[in-house]
Amino acid sequence: MDLSEIVAIPGMPGLFKVTARRNDGLIVTSLVDDKTQFVSGRTNLFTTLDNITIYTNDEPIVLKEVLAAIKKNKTAVPDGKDEKLLKTWMEKVLPVYDKEKVHVSDMKKLAKWYSILDSKNLIEELTAEKTAEETAENTEAKKDLPKKESKHIATKGDQGSKATSKPAPVRKITTPRKAT
Repeated sequence: MDLSEIVAIPGMPGLFKVTARRNDGLIVTSLVDDKTQFVSGRTNLFTTLDNITIYTNDEPIVLKEVLAAIKKNKTAVPDGKDEKLLKTWMEKVLPVYDKEKVHVSDMKKLAKWYSILDSKNLIEELTAEKTAEETAENTEAKKDLPKKESKHIATKGDQGSKATSKPAPVRKITTPRKAT
């Protein structure tokens, strides 16, 4: 599973896994109660978790890295009712977060989302997938390396040898006309 398959929908509590896509919306399954429902794209906005970043003093950090840092830190996630407790928790987890741009409501969302994902054991899967993707990219990179081929291209001085490459045919590109 990837963070691009999990969405947050404003006005609806919890997180949702995208089950299917339609032209007019998404069919989602709640990660809280496992209910599947259709959510219209006309009346709702969808935010995939891979598009979410958290402001820091330097550059924003992707949510995936923040979730991995929370898991690595192994501190108890606060329930979100005490603002001071949330701020101290956030400072332990991500000490470089921007204190002006990251609001308490953002910290509450992060704590709730982490609790939901951790209860489904998705944090390990999302962070372990990073190493699997890196190994897959490394093997693909090796496959994409150009093979050394020796081609003989004819020059004026060559007698009897033919050129092995031909120029590509010229294709005319046309654009459709607008209807009047």
